[in-house]
Formats: sequence, structure tokens, C-alpha cells
Amino acid sequence: MRRLSPVALAAAAALTSTASLAADMAPPVLRGTAPVVQPAESGGWYLRGDIGAAGNSIGNFGVLQNGTQVRAGVGGVNDYQLRMKSHSESVSIGLGAGYQFNSWFRVDVTGEFRTGGRLRGMDYVNFDQSGGTTSQTNLYYGGSRSVVGLANLYIDLGTFCQLGCLTPYVGAGFGFTHTTVSNFTDTSTGFNTVTGATGSLGGYATTASRTSFAWALMAGVGYKVNDRLTLEAGYRYLSLGDMPSLLLRDPATGAPRPGNETVQVSRLTAHEIKIGMRWSLNCSCAVPAEPIVARY
Repeated sequence: MRRLSPVALAAAAALTSTASLAADMAPPVLRGTAPVVQPAESGGWYLRGDIGAAGNSIGNFGVLQNGTQVRAGVGGVNDYQLRMKSHSESVSIGLGAGYQFNSWFRVDVTGEFRTGGRLRGMDYVNFDQSGGTTSQTNLYYGGSRSVVGLANLYIDLGTFCQLGCLTPYVGAGFGFTHTTVSNFTDTSTGFNTVTGATGSLGGYATTASRTSFAWALMAGVGYKVNDRLTLEAGYRYLSLGDMPSLLLRDPATGAPRPGNETVQVSRLTAHEIKIGMRWSLNCSCAVPAEPIVARY
């Protein structure tokens, strides 16, 4: 049998010692922090505030006598023309609260005060009077304000962060409006073929209010400033329903004018530009995981 040389025996002993030392060492550990863990998608409550500026329009401006609208050929009226009807711009201030169900659906309830509106109308009428005929122009003027309550639902159409995390949306709402008209007057000027020229405050109406069904359609975009604050800019079409009927009274006696003459305005609508904000009551901030610490 061959004998191992002293050099071979020394090399074998060195390899055995190295393998034993490696077996006693722990495996290497990479130090660092785990990636940020994003929370699961969830909804939450939010508060909102809005201001708006609206251009308004009215559908019909009519004068009624004994419940029938004044027109040519009825009740001694020879000619009738509505020459102007308008409702000036108005401003709105609103507050509300809502709930975000998920990334694309939310609802809220809002209340707002609308003011600054001016209602105007002008008509021309020719009618039989005092054995002759009277040609008369009436200028109507009054101020209006409204309180509006709506329940709204929105569809968010996705968030696009290439331009700063913008979220376009569409929505609809329904509810009520309570409209008040005050300081309403009728100033008339004319000429009677028998008595001559006429001109005076033909009548006035006391403050009147009416509650009507209201509905709205909206579209706009939201900009997420941070995890709580979202700014919004949008357009809204708002139908405010009919305005209150205005019974004209004699300025000398305060009694209703002959025939219970009444001004009736219907279908007040608004095209509105709004800006606002939403403040989330539920923070969805991402929370980093605990750092990994190597232990031996």
C-alpha cells in the first residue's frame, strides 16, 4: 500500500478546517428598507365648499288678469307684445358633505345660497279705455335670491398624473329650490286717445316666495393637492323651476289691481362656472414597512 506524503496530509487538514469554519457562519443578509406598502383602496367621508358665477335665463314672462294671460283679442286688448324678459347674473356660495365609495363613484348633499339676481321685463299693450284706446308700456323690475338643496352623484373618469393627477368627472343632482322675489315694481307710461298722456308707478308686489323641484347636470375636473385636499373646477346646468307669482297692487291704496293682475315667471335656469374644494376626513397616506435588521 502506498503512503501519503507529508505535503498531501497537510493540504487535506487545511481543507477540512476551512469547511468546518464556513458551516458555523450565518448566511449574508442585505440591509435596507422594504418598499412602501400602498393601502388597500377604500372610501371615506369628505366635506366640500364651492363658489360659483351664473348666467341666468327665464322661459316665460307673462301677465295674467283673472287667471288668464293677457293677449291680443281677449278682454278688450287690441294688441300685446312682450318686448323684453331677463334675469341678470348671480353668485352662489355652497357647503356640503359626501362619501367616496371607491376610485370612481361618490355622492354628496349640498346646500347653497344664490343672490344678486335682478328680474326684468317689458311689455306693450293697447286696450280699450275711457271711451278711447290706451297704448301703454310697462317696465317690471325686482330682485331675486334662492336657497338650493341638492343630492348629487358623480362618476370619476380616471386619474391622469402626466399633468399633475387630474381627475375628470361627470355628475347629476336633484332636490329643491326656494326662490324669493322682493322690491318688485311695475312702472307704466302711455297715451290715452281721450285723456292724454299717462305715466306712473302702475303697481307693486309684496315679497313672495315659492319652492320648486330643482335638478342639475355637472362636468369638471379635480386636482389632488395631497391625500386630503382636492381642488375642483367645473360647469353646471341648473334648473330652478318656476318663480313665485307676483300679485300687483295699487300704489295708492295697496289693494290688488283690477282683475287681480299678476306677473308670472316660469322656468328659471342657470349656466354656471364653479370652483371648489373637497377635504377628505380619511387619510389614505401610504405607510412604509419596518426596516429589515440583520440578526446573527
